[in-house]
Amino acid sequence: MLSSYASEKLLLTLWVGGLWAIGFIAVPMAFVNLGDVSLAGNYAGQLFTAINLLGLGCGGVLIFTKIIQHKLKVKQLWRFWVLVLMVAMTLVFSMYLQPEIAELKQLAWQTEQSLTDRFSLLHDLSKNLYLLLSLFGLALVLSTDKQIQLLKTS
Repeated sequence: MLSSYASEKLLLTLWVGGLWAIGFIAVPMAFVNLGDVSLAGNYAGQLFTAINLLGLGCGGVLIFTKIIQHKLKVKQLWRFWVLVLMVAMTLVFSMYLQPEIAELKQLAWQTEQSLTDRFSLLHDLSKNLYLLLSLFGLALVLSTDKQIQLLKTS
């Protein structure tokens, strides 16, 4: 039990720490220091791709191990559902938001108002979803699942 708990905390810390380091330190610093908004945006996109891949890997392993450990009782664990939600949000980033934003960048989005509006909408959606993802992750890192003990004894 202790080793699975430690492994879970390690994977969560890696994923969530990466989310916070990239989204709230590295990307803002890139926009401040690189001097070219386009270059900083492309760099940010690469960082987000990397953290999304890491998140899908860590999240997949965490979900899989919870299912193996708790079998059907896993449905009673709030942490399991938060992980599922986080992986789903990461898939939305990877499969929809990032490709759409990248496609708009290829179309010289700043020259046409409808493309600018679309970019702004996707960017705002992305920012808000990323903030939610980061907060869900922080909740998992800072909490424990007291239900695990109850499930083990019943």
